[in-house]
Amino acid sequence: MDGADTARIGVIMAGGVGERFWPVSRPDRPKQLLPLGPSSRTLLEDTVHRMGGLVPRDRLLVVTSRLLQGPVITAGLPIPDEQVIAEPAKRNTMGAIAWVTAKVLGEMGLAAEEATLAIIPADQYVGDVETFRRELGIALAAAEELDALVTVGIEPTRPETGFGYIEARDEPVPVPGHPGAERLLRPVVRFREKPNQETAEEFVSSGRFLWNAGMFFWRVSTFMSELEYASPEVAGLVRQMASALAAGNEPEAERLFAQLPDLSVDYALMERARRVLVVRADFPWDDVGAWDAWRRVGDCNDDGNSVHGRPLLIDCEDCAVYAEPDNNGMQVAVIGMRDVIVAATPEGVLVAPLDRAQDVRDVVKALQNEQAQRGGSEG
Repeated sequence: MDGADTARIGVIMAGGVGERFWPVSRPDRPKQLLPLGPSSRTLLEDTVHRMGGLVPRDRLLVVTSRLLQGPVITAGLPIPDEQVIAEPAKRNTMGAIAWVTAKVLGEMGLAAEEATLAIIPADQYVGDVETFRRELGIALAAAEELDALVTVGIEPTRPETGFGYIEARDEPVPVPGHPGAERLLRPVVRFREKPNQETAEEFVSSGRFLWNAGMFFWRVSTFMSELEYASPEVAGLVRQMASALAAGNEPEAERLFAQLPDLSVDYALMERARRVLVVRADFPWDDVGAWDAWRRVGDCNDDGNSVHGRPLLIDCEDCAVYAEPDNNGMQVAVIGMRDVIVAATPEGVLVAPLDRAQDVRDVVKALQNEQAQRGGSEG
């Protein structure tokens, strides 16, 4: 069966909260529903826009949590409410993909050979949408024509310790009917977890490693075959969930979902799969995961400052300053700072060095612990 006979389905993963964007992000207002890219749109709106040139709008699904299903539905996306799918519980990326696969097989009436999934995170920056669509079209074609699991790798521009890496073999892979695909497509040797600084420097200097962009493309039949090999327990649960959904028994499907392990798709599948290819992407990309990334992808002024709202900056360089416009009339002013984050909202104020952006989630955990202790003492 060739790609023309396959229904292409876009899946946008939008279940995260974005703790590292405190105090701007909240449980009911996660980072994907905030305008954290250079456009005026939210990160999720930008992702829907990019995917519009790859899959039909009526086959574009957004997978999120039950807590966020309502906020996503009311976010004004150009898709029907029923295309916003809530996974029953939090089970990492493998759980979200298992649930949407069961939905495709059980509720959409498609056989595993008839559906190809393009799975994309909702919280990334892409600087060239035309190139993004063209190169992800190669990823889809490779998934359909070569019966492989396909992912996307980004050429590293720095020894980043916050990303996972993909080691690729320097062996061009052609795709029938797609001249030029071999320029970008390579076999994957292995996946590597987020490294320390020394290891990240070794990865970048070797020239063999790419940043793992967390995008996945596969025919569902290939996915199920590789999942059966890599994680047979998970594959069995997907099949059972699909059967329950096909019979209209969603409570049974949810009961089965609860048995899934809490694993990433990288660990449960990609690191153990037999046939994995990577597209070496040419488009500008960043994972908008913390305040330092917001500064990188934003429109910085001549002093290297990225600002939101109307903060007052005097003698500052290379700072990220976010002041919510509706901030109870509070003026934010920053003087003489270099390489710092300042984020001010009615919920709180954050001040931290840019190179500690990954540690902002520790603030959220500390506040949660404090609230729990306070609640316990009051009880």
